[in-house]
Amino acid sequence: MQLGWVDFSKEDRQKVLDVMNLLSEKGAVDELGIGIVRDAFANYFFPGTSTIQTRAKYFLIVPYLLKEVVDGRYGKDVNHILRSIDSEEKQCGIRLLEADASADGIVGKRVLPKRWVARKPSDIYWNGIRTYKIFKDNTLSIPEYVNISIKLKSQKSYVKNENRGNDTEDFDRDDIDAGDITSFQFWDLPIYKTNWKDNLSIELTLEEAVYLHNQILKAVPNTLMAYILKNHIQLDEYEGFAALTMALADKVKPELAYMMHLACDFNNLIYMARVRYNCILSEGQNKTAIDEWKFLVTDCVERAKVDLTAVFEKLQLYNPKTEKFLSMLQKAFINQDIELVDLIIRNREVQLKGINRAKLNRTSEYDPSQWVGGGWLDYRFSDARRIINDIYHGEVSTHV
Repeated sequence: MQLGWVDFSKEDRQKVLDVMNLLSEKGAVDELGIGIVRDAFANYFFPGTSTIQTRAKYFLIVPYLLKEVVDGRYGKDVNHILRSIDSEEKQCGIRLLEADASADGIVGKRVLPKRWVARKPSDIYWNGIRTYKIFKDNTLSIPEYVNISIKLKSQKSYVKNENRGNDTEDFDRDDIDAGDITSFQFWDLPIYKTNWKDNLSIELTLEEAVYLHNQILKAVPNTLMAYILKNHIQLDEYEGFAALTMALADKVKPELAYMMHLACDFNNLIYMARVRYNCILSEGQNKTAIDEWKFLVTDCVERAKVDLTAVFEKLQLYNPKTEKFLSMLQKAFINQDIELVDLIIRNREVQLKGINRAKLNRTSEYDPSQWVGGGWLDYRFSDARRIINDIYHGEVSTHV
């Protein structure tokens, strides 16, 4: 199948790339259309993260570059500035590789220096940068920020010129107080230094790690992400989200503990559906799926008991079709009507993809030994762990 589109702006193009990227993101395979719930839980626990973030350093590299837009480093033309940001991001990637070619998580590592990536660090990290209030406005896109910066800088220049022509000191001060709206600061970035590109490394400096740690605590204080950082929880000690829940549920605040248990309950239901999906797709030939189902079926009634009403209400989700699918699926599991479970799963995939694209209608095209559609939901646990470990490493570093 070929897919094409007409994009009228950088923002339009990015929206299409965001949608297309869902097809290839690690952990984002979603044959049953429950991604809306999975992502809502992930945003609740680990806001500002995504499955395609690679290293915490980009939460600062991107702001460093974009802050220089306000300083007029790239001129006054919006398109030229956006191209310059793109070029500077690529150059930063090259510098990072020159510093340590073996380092993990450098964006563009496989294509630099000859080529560059479609999804740049500024695209990948912008939501997190706004979520953590490193950038103070949580609504502006990067092109909008650039455009406003140019206008504010122009207005500031106009006010200065007007004030130069007036000999009255009081008038000058009043005019500045009233008219210089560039006194608004876009960035909460006290650690910025003009020579930040010198000896650029993918590792956080001590100052950067402490800043990012504190910024997350300040911006999203009641989240699991903040609790982990505040208490220096070592995430490498836990196999996944369920293990983390068992360890922390009696230590975090009651509402957060409730949501963690609710997420685990939801995970149980979805995992059973994914196992059944693979049993159907392989026509009973996937040994992993069959063995796993034999284990699950002994207590599938208990595993299906998640409060779906609470899931949608607590996460403030409105998606009647998904809620209906999950409710029907749950009821069939509780009634131990596995034939109905399989029928509901088949119908759901057809509803999402159409008859011709549904994998379960084309079982002969797939290797029955291969697992399809994901396993246990991660809720971005592994992605947050990568970012948090970078912060921990920076906080004990000696380089500045």
